[in-house]
Amino acid sequence: MMRIVVKKVKRENLEIIQSELLSFLRYKIDALPSSMDYQSYCNDVLVIDLLKGLFHLLRCKIESQKACSNLILSPSQGVILHYCHQWQAKERNEQNTFVMQSLSDAIHQNLINLI
Repeated sequence: MMRIVVKKVKRENLEIIQSELLSFLRYKIDALPSSMDYQSYCNDVLVIDLLKGLFHLLRCKIESQKACSNLILSPSQGVILHYCHQWQAKERNEQNTFVMQSLSDAIHQNLINLI
C-alpha cells in the first residue's frame, strides 16, 4: 500500500498547515470559474476535492488535542500539500514558510521513495 507518513507534527504546525491549506483552497475556488479549458477545470475540481478532505483530516488531528500527530497521507494528498507549499501566498510569514518548507521536504522524500 502506497502512503506518505510525516511523523511527529506539532499541533501548532498542524494549525499553520491547515491555515495555509485553507488559503490555497479559497484561491482555487475563486479561480475555478476562470479555468481556461475543460481539462483545467476538471483538474481544479480534483484539487479542490482533495483540499477539502485534507482540511477535514487536519481539523480532526487538531481537535484531538495531542501535542504531536503523525500524518498518514495518500500519494495524491501528499502531492496536493506539496502544491500548497509551492503556491506563494501573499500573507505567508517566515514561520509559515518554514513549516510549509519542512512539510514539503518530508513529503518530497516520501514521494521519491514510493517508486
